[in-house]
This record gives sequence, C-alpha cells and structure tokens, in this order.
Amino acid sequence: MTEVITAIYEQGVLRPLTPLHLPEHTRVEIQVAVQPATGLEARQRVRAALQAAGLAGATPADEMVVSVSEGQLAAAAQALGEAGPLSELIIAEREGR
Repeated sequence: MTEVITAIYEQGVLRPLTPLHLPEHTRVEIQVAVQPATGLEARQRVRAALQAAGLAGATPADEMVVSVSEGQLAAAAQALGEAGPLSELIIAEREGR
C-alpha cells in the first residue's frame, strides 16, 4: 500500500496532519519532499530570524502584512494603467492640477 500524506516537522518529530490507518508498530518507509512556504509563512520565518538576531523588534498584529489576491492585484494594475504614468500624476499633484 502506498499513501501520500502531509506532515509537519516539530521538535524532531514528523506529525501527520491526517490520521494514518495503520496497525500499531507498522514499519513504514518515508520519502521527504519539502513543500514551498506560502508568502506569509516565508515572511514570518524571515521576521523570526531578524528578531532572533536582534535586528527587528516584535510586530504588533495590526502592522502585519495582509496578502493580496490576484484579483486585487489585477484591479490595482488596471486602475494605475488608466491613471497614466505615475510621474505625470506626481507632477500634476505638485502643480495643483
């Protein structure tokens, strides 16, 4: 029988995220394939490393970065494209137009 499961490595132990339907003391062979971290997980790991090195302080919850969906990115890109070049918007704002 072959089954693919997802597990988390914590404190030196692999912990399955779903129950395994195996009799006690069953020997298994494990092949480890690390799943890529999500953007949020990667940012959290970087922040933890910076904090451990004393290069960053704790981040209050209200300052956490919020993920943006592909739809939101597309809408922002479209709005920026319709507004024209950013340099022209800045010049117009400075001139009071």
